[in-house]
Amino acid sequence: MIVYEENGCFVMTTQHDHALLSGDFASALHEDYWPDSPYREDVIHAIRHHDCGWIPLDDVPFWNDRLQTPYSFLDFPLAPKLTFYKKGIDEVSKETPYGGFLCSKHYQSFFDGATSDLAKTFYQEETLRQNQLSQRFDVSESLLTFHYQWLQFCDDLSLYACFQEPGVSKDEEISWFKQGFPQSFYFQTQENPILTHWQSEKIISLSYPLFNEEQTFQVRLKRVPKELVLSEGIAKAYQTTPFELRSFSFRHS
Repeated sequence: MIVYEENGCFVMTTQHDHALLSGDFASALHEDYWPDSPYREDVIHAIRHHDCGWIPLDDVPFWNDRLQTPYSFLDFPLAPKLTFYKKGIDEVSKETPYGGFLCSKHYQSFFDGATSDLAKTFYQEETLRQNQLSQRFDVSESLLTFHYQWLQFCDDLSLYACFQEPGVSKDEEISWFKQGFPQSFYFQTQENPILTHWQSEKIISLSYPLFNEEQTFQVRLKRVPKELVLSEGIAKAYQTTPFELRSFSFRHS
């Protein structure tokens, strides 16, 4: 779950809804930016479903007693989180071995240099999975790098759209992307990262013309009142709060 607090509410977006939005971004990339590849649909499927393992976890949110907020993907306990990471990678791999490989690399990257035994075991198991899956496709290293970074960028761009209020000022926006996105693609230079800022509540300014400016993107979320959580508990409060849609477009700056 993606969670932040605003105006007496917990603003909550499921991981799968966030991933569906990232898949919409992947599909909407201008044709000129896509390298020629028979694996394009596999990549889009992987991006759209990379968080499918979270679906059962987000159906009934869990309460973090220590922080007095719903658990988010940032602080969810490691053992069950890794179990559902693997479940999600399994599901994507059944549909597309290449997509499963990309999702495996994506989740494995979270634990590069990790010290806990659980995380180190997960890292080693995913290395074995990648070795097995890599026997089932033939992709050049440069193309694989593009696809992997495109997954990570779409994931990050969706987090940017979901993890803060639309229209937030640059000074107050989420710190992770204030200086731009970490991915580097063939169409940019390291001196010119992809930059964003909320131009208005409906428009995100983007420093590269990656998407059609007429296209509108949407993601579901819930604004769960804290008072309702206090009286009913997080599970019932979340279930009885209706979904709303956040809609926005991109403009090239």
